[in-house]
Amino acid sequence: MKKEKILIFNISTDSNNTSLGFAINWLNQLSEYYTEIDVVTLNEGATHILNDNINVYSHDSVNKNKITKFISLRKIIKNLLKNNEYRFCLSHMTTSLTIVSSSIFRFQNLQSILWYTHKGPTTFIKKIVLYLGALFSDRIITASENSFPLKFKKVTSIGHAINYEDFYRSRVNTESKDFLILSRISKSKNIEESIEGFLNSVYGESQSITIVGGPLTKQDVDYESYLKNKYSEYRNISFAGSVPHPSLSTYIDKTGFHINNTPKGFYDKSVLETLSGGIINFYMNSEYDKNIHPEYLNILKFDGTKDALTKSINLISELEKDFLIEIIQFSQEKVKEESLKTLHDRILKVI
Repeated sequence: MKKEKILIFNISTDSNNTSLGFAINWLNQLSEYYTEIDVVTLNEGATHILNDNINVYSHDSVNKNKITKFISLRKIIKNLLKNNEYRFCLSHMTTSLTIVSSSIFRFQNLQSILWYTHKGPTTFIKKIVLYLGALFSDRIITASENSFPLKFKKVTSIGHAINYEDFYRSRVNTESKDFLILSRISKSKNIEESIEGFLNSVYGESQSITIVGGPLTKQDVDYESYLKNKYSEYRNISFAGSVPHPSLSTYIDKTGFHINNTPKGFYDKSVLETLSGGIINFYMNSEYDKNIHPEYLNILKFDGTKDALTKSINLISELEKDFLIEIIQFSQEKVKEESLKTLHDRILKVI
């Protein structure tokens, strides 16, 4: 019988968010184990599909400056802790909220768990925020051995948590040779190199490539404009923009290949989601090796350059259907280990 409550911090609670919409599924899954979940989020959007025992709290104005917003959020957290008892607090990528609530947690003796999976911030201020957030956390969870950029003994890698059942498709044929890049639009994702690698391959003229995802920062917006301008004359290159997370399967279903051109530190969920959907992935980060059939690993993994990607694509194009199905089925079985359904048990093992 469920008897406990938990507190969760996150960046966004919005089913329409392409990159962060998965938080809705996370919350619904975790809510099966608790009487109630209280969520303090930096950005509240579409929450209508959340389970009834999930409460969402956020600041009340988009016009407030950052300091005023965090003061407002701290008051919310303080009030929640005054009126509730929680088993633990899980802070998903929100080191700032971990910091502003740390003194309250110490007073309440509440265990704070930070989930952080990213290569790490680039500015000095953000590095300090990450360090302090990690310092004030009792435990740190990350997806892979290289997805937390600081050295702390309290860090444990437990894998991602994808909605495997929703993305899974049994592939009985490999007719589609179209390509997909499911990613935030950012230079760090090396999208231009990926597009060029595709264009120079045997599929560069006969097939299409779709980029699903949007920009986050001002630099990302500029990069997106640059890419759209550069490839505006190519009819087989399309930018779909941000897509609600539940709608991603629409693109996965009609695609044969996915490209992820990021180094260690970027253990992206998009690779696992597309693998579960039966899409063959070309990738750079060796941390995905465990999910790839060992006989084809050296073909699918490339060094990040457009020439290496072109070579990998051309080699895969020579394989018969049965070999492609073998690659797909192997990956689908491996990715199942990082299913959302196992998330709660993996968290409890850490705390």
